[in-house]
Amino acid sequence: MPSVRPLRPDLVLALLAALAFSSLGTTGAWAQETPAPQRDRPDSLTVMTYNVLYATPDTGTVRAIEAVDPDVVALQEISEPRLRHIADELDYYFHHSDEHEANEEDTGLLSRYPISRPTRYGALLYLTVDDPIRIANVHLSPYPYEPYALRDDEMTPQEAVAQARKTRSPEIKPVLDALAKSVQEDVPTFLMGDFNEPSHLDWTPAAAEAGLHLGLEVPWPTSRAVTERGFRDAFRVAHPDEVKRPGYTWTTLTGDPDEVHDRIDFIYVAGASVSVETAYTVGLRDASPTDRSVSGYPSDHRSVVTTVSLAPSPSDP
Repeated sequence: MPSVRPLRPDLVLALLAALAFSSLGTTGAWAQETPAPQRDRPDSLTVMTYNVLYATPDTGTVRAIEAVDPDVVALQEISEPRLRHIADELDYYFHHSDEHEANEEDTGLLSRYPISRPTRYGALLYLTVDDPIRIANVHLSPYPYEPYALRDDEMTPQEAVAQARKTRSPEIKPVLDALAKSVQEDVPTFLMGDFNEPSHLDWTPAAAEAGLHLGLEVPWPTSRAVTERGFRDAFRVAHPDEVKRPGYTWTTLTGDPDEVHDRIDFIYVAGASVSVETAYTVGLRDASPTDRSVSGYPSDHRSVVTTVSLAPSPSDP
């Protein structure tokens, strides 16, 4: 059942004033929350995607989020009790969902803005009563993991693409279909999560020539499907050179010389009003450099953070 953080008292009057926007969900008891009409539209947003890893201490997770101070966080491998506890610690609204066909594990959202209209894949947030943004959060199938098979010479790049398409295309397609109207209507839209598949923007001829990614060029299908639907890879917008800035998110673990380090956690953005300003990784500093190191970072994935600027809405004076 979807869950949301209760309304703060300062928003109750605003909610009553905007009852036209309120409803009761048919699949769970959630109140569509509406921000105060006097709230100013922000000029920018900082969003974060973070696979927190089951059974890790919440203290490290809270510390990592505090270090970033994001407006919105998409979390993977998060249970509802953990999400509720972290939201309470950091004073965020939250939405939890374990009904996601594209997830093997639970996903959740944290937001500084009230969460409206929770959906199967995320939620609608209102920056003001006239300024919605759409958030989607995915955790795609981790197995079979094709880079390991490529490392072990168990398949060719063509076979890896075919297997990845068979595994994750049925998972990402309904998410992209659900977001299509928002993208078409130019609503600022963010698709975030642990995709458990590399990007075609990384496994390129230039990267292969530089000896990255097993020296192979692979047109990974999930990232291609997302970008073909009008989304931009925020990290690659900020860091277009895939050789100089590989941006590895998998893995923070060390000690295995055969590990295939890669970028499998993504923030995709869509909307003409959305411009990527910065993007960076958060985790531990080790042999695979992390942009921002957090002491005691608990996860085996680095998180990804991006700040976007938002052009004034057409309704602004």
